[in-house]
Amino acid sequence: MGRNDGRHDMTDEAEHNPHDGEEREAALSATLVAAQSGLRSDVKSLLEVLSAAQVYIPLSEDLPDTPEGEQLEFDGELTFRPHMILGEEDAIFAVAYSEAKFVEPLRSSLGWTTSGEELKFICVPAEIALDLAQVTIDAETVTGLVFNPGTEAELVLRRDEVASLAQGSALPLVGYVSEIEDGALSEPHIVQGAAAPPEALVSALDRVKEKEAALCGFSVLTTFDPERDREPHLTIVLSVIDKGNLNRAALAEAVMDEVSPHLPAPGYADIVFRDAPN
Repeated sequence: MGRNDGRHDMTDEAEHNPHDGEEREAALSATLVAAQSGLRSDVKSLLEVLSAAQVYIPLSEDLPDTPEGEQLEFDGELTFRPHMILGEEDAIFAVAYSEAKFVEPLRSSLGWTTSGEELKFICVPAEIALDLAQVTIDAETVTGLVFNPGTEAELVLRRDEVASLAQGSALPLVGYVSEIEDGALSEPHIVQGAAAPPEALVSALDRVKEKEAALCGFSVLTTFDPERDREPHLTIVLSVIDKGNLNRAALAEAVMDEVSPHLPAPGYADIVFRDAPN
């Protein structure tokens, strides 16, 4: 990842709590790690912690007379230039840290400084970091927010996920949600009365079945699990004969290559494996 800097203006509209201390910082870090599951309940827990949390934002340019390591108190408007990072295709991400020590991986690899001197932070309510991740800088839209980049407590939030948190709502983080375990599809998550899958998709699955000896059957369901999904989508259940040498990942890839052009909105599907009866 590269680096980019952006200016941000913020207005003090909320009452700020005093610096919460190391215990509160560690609790935020633990909640960020838990949210890596992507599950809505874990994101909701993160939202609750963020509402009272302070975070550290690394400065590209110095703010004179700003106390370092203490929550910044301000009235009116404050302009600051934070460090940002570049993702794939030059996507710009704001950066925030639950603990200042977590900056070391990027401080070392990117040579971060503040006005050419030792790196400094401002300590602000977490809502400021969420706001920073939704601005436009030099006509470029910020893509999202990364907490603690380069550490085990890293959490990458896309712009829509940041906006949801800023509005007090928790979405499943689709980039983190784990795949459904083999055969683990709960009956309550099957949408009854949903439209039949497109005929072209079923035909594509038939073609895979003809090529793959281990695939002895399939079914296509519409499912929705509020813990891990944002909207109903297709789940393809593959019945397989597995004698211990079946490469399930390769089979799943072959299925998706064949059916992807025929997937209805929202344009993706889960794949679940089930062992065929002996």
